[in-house]
Parts: sequence; C-alpha cells; structure tokens
Amino acid sequence: MNVAVCGCGWLGLPLAKALYKHGYNVYGTKRNEIDTNALTSFGIHGVPMQLPLTEDKQLSSLVPILSSDVMVINISAGRQCIDKEQHYQNVLSLSNAAYQSGCQRIIFISTTSVYDGRQGRVIESDEVMPLTESALVHVNLENHLREQWGDKLTILRLSGLIGDDRHPVKFLAGRKELKGGSSPVNLIHLEDCVAAIVQLVAQKKIIPVLHLASDFHPTRRQYYTQMAQQLSLPLPKFLPDDENKNAKVIDASETLSVLDYALQYRDLMLND
Repeated sequence: MNVAVCGCGWLGLPLAKALYKHGYNVYGTKRNEIDTNALTSFGIHGVPMQLPLTEDKQLSSLVPILSSDVMVINISAGRQCIDKEQHYQNVLSLSNAAYQSGCQRIIFISTTSVYDGRQGRVIESDEVMPLTESALVHVNLENHLREQWGDKLTILRLSGLIGDDRHPVKFLAGRKELKGGSSPVNLIHLEDCVAAIVQLVAQKKIIPVLHLASDFHPTRRQYYTQMAQQLSLPLPKFLPDDENKNAKVIDASETLSVLDYALQYRDLMLND
C-alpha cells in the first residue's frame, strides 16, 4: 500500500518512519530538495512540494504522492503564519490535485481548538465551536474536504502536542498574570499520535471524525507549575482567580476504542 505523508516535520517525519517500519511504501514531502533527499536514509521516498499547487508546478513529479492509497495531510500553518487565507488555499490546492489524481483516502490532521467554545466533556460527535481565526480556518477546511471526499475522509483532531524536545511549559516559564489557571489541560504525546495514526491507516473502515488527548487533565496551574519544577525552569504565575470560561475536557475514549489503541502516555505529569 502506498501512503503519502504531506508535511514531514515534527509529527510527519516520525509518522513516515513508523509507517515504513510497518511495511508501507511511504512517500514524504518537504519544501525543498535538500530536505527531501535526507528522507531516503529512512526508507522514505522524498518529494519536494511547494504549496499552493498549480498545473505548471511540476505536478508530474507528484503523481506518486497525489495518487496514493492513503494521503495524510499534515500541513501546518505555523506559529508565525499571518495569512490564514493562504494556508486555506494551500491545503485546498493539495486536496484538489489529489482528488483529480485518484487518491483513495484522506486523513486530515486538524486540531481540538475547533471545540474551544465548548465547556465540559467533549466527545467526537459534538459540534465544533471555533473562537479563533486559526480554528475557523481548520473548520472551513474540514467542511470543504468533507464535501469533496465524503466518506473517504477521516478528520483527526489533535490536542496540544508534546514530546521529548517540545513542551509548552517552555513558552510559559517565568511569565506572570497568566489567565486560565483552573482550566484543564488537553495534551497528547507525539508517540501516541504516531502510533494511533498508524492504527488508523490500517483500518479498513473509514471513521468520519476522531480526536486524541491524554485522559489525564490536571489544571493549567498544577500542570505547568510542576513541569517547570521538573525542568528547572522559572515558575509561571497564574492569576489567583479566573472565570474558567473555556474549560473543555477532550474525551478521546471512543477514538481509542475504535482504533483499539491504549495510550502509552496517560499521565503527562510524569516527565519521562
């Protein structure tokens, strides 16, 4: 089976490696040829790809990607991306080219920020309530892809990503008067994301919407204070009282059941 991972970055590269180890014929994209050449050492067919795709941008070299059995669209707008409309058009151009080239199935990596307006327990069938421009772009992409791909699409919404070399506490260390201290955290470890997506690729039945989060949800104050202590970072200071307006708790039990997957990192208070 040919599997394309569009966007071999922090999540996409370990995913492509894992898929290769599971016996798939894996294609991976990076923005330039130097980076794609490095993918070959991992058994991945590296293909340079610049978005948006147009008919005059070497579409012929992308045929193996665009006609794959399964395409994982893992295109991030990036923290510094200001032009959300351009990101929207980038993903749409990739989706349109894949559709025209006969791709059989799409897995779109989205975000649980699309639920930010909800409170309490959030399950996969709940309606989205985006509050930010970025979340709204993701909702619009989800809707467009659903209209285009129908039951050939699985939307996988990921909570905040953490890993050995990436932890959100580094952005909060030493900061003061932070809001939302009593809100629960919704995070998922990189290794659990990769393993769950590998399980999803192997699924014969296509599931419309899934989401991932650890099933342990301490408050932001508890979690980031303890993580800062463990990593010997300056402690973040949260406001003593906050209204806790957006206290959503992502419940991924249905997703884990469908994928027959048990989280490796359930208690993210542990710094393994």
